[in-house]
Amino acid sequence: MKERSTELVQGFRHSVPYINAHRGKTFVIMLGGEAIEHENFSNIVNDIGLLHSLGIRLVVVYGARPQIDANLAQHNYEPIYHKHTRVTDA
Repeated sequence: MKERSTELVQGFRHSVPYINAHRGKTFVIMLGGEAIEHENFSNIVNDIGLLHSLGIRLVVVYGARPQIDANLAQHNYEPIYHKHTRVTDA
């Protein structure tokens, strides 16, 4: 138990310079639409919360390709892609 506590404290001590260097900085995090279905999504959300609690400003950009594709399929609309980018023709 004591060894585990020592390792935890050492881990925090090694992290402090990085925390101090990034506090107040802005991180842009891109999450693909697949992220919400991933088994580790709750861990990702917890990690984002940890970054915020350390004073890092966050911009989260969320993709929605699977959700949009599913909606288009539901309405029998075949999406058009050009070089892996959907072309929307409203």
